[in-house]
Amino acid sequence: MGDDTAPGLSGLQRRCNARLSTLPGMTTTSVRRALLTLALLAPLTAAPAHADCFLIVCGIETEGTLATNRQVDAAYREVFGRGSTLQERSAWAQKGFRDDGLSGAQETQLRAALTAQLHGSSAQLAEVVTRVTQTSMGVRLSPNNPFFKLLTKLSQQPDSTFLSLVEFTRTYLQDAQVGSVRAALIERAYLDSLGRAPSGGDTAYWQAQIVKTGANYTDILEAGKEWVLSAGNEAEFAAMIRRAFKLSGRPQPTMDKIAQIRVKSGPVLRSFDGWKTYIQKF
Repeated sequence: MGDDTAPGLSGLQRRCNARLSTLPGMTTTSVRRALLTLALLAPLTAAPAHADCFLIVCGIETEGTLATNRQVDAAYREVFGRGSTLQERSAWAQKGFRDDGLSGAQETQLRAALTAQLHGSSAQLAEVVTRVTQTSMGVRLSPNNPFFKLLTKLSQQPDSTFLSLVEFTRTYLQDAQVGSVRAALIERAYLDSLGRAPSGGDTAYWQAQIVKTGANYTDILEAGKEWVLSAGNEAEFAAMIRRAFKLSGRPQPTMDKIAQIRVKSGPVLRSFDGWKTYIQKF
């Protein structure tokens, strides 16, 4: 892809950024293992990048939140895998838990309260498990899928959170036996970020990165969205815009129009579906 990964929306994403290095790709325990291998090789139902805006990176829109990247909001992202709503932050503020001024003891108390809230609702637990699979692999798993069932069981541990389940899934993806699972999520991430399938070199690079760093679907998706806007990647950007015009049923744009789109788009990161929507202005 490019030289840097996209900025994350939480501490989890920031740690991912530290683990992931340059992205040449856009160019250049045994029972558990057996169970997981069977589970993820089972049929999956893929969801397009826009479907109900299911990724954690879409959480701000779906949950009606305002991005703060502060303490209360960070706790919600850690426990639930979504941002906090204004109403939720206001309720905590009334109890003396200001989003930008928590003490260490308050952070601990807040995290414990949110975890207890999560484990007090089977519906919220199921939602978190779904969010984990979508964030990690870019797919919606059926409740009957063995891996979904395993994550559901793990989620019932009293200290489990969205973050802990994502970290578990990162470890799974590093397993030597699930190369085909990695290949599938790499392809989904490329299609959802650039509108094209990965090359052989792209897949090889990300296979190695997942094994080495525990990178997942969302990491690759975000890296692709940033990479295509990086200096020196004008040809890839132009090709992506042409694909977006073609799939939107519109005549191919001139190079001048592509340049205009690039300038006016600025640094905003978009999925491929996001670009298809954005080009309607031109």
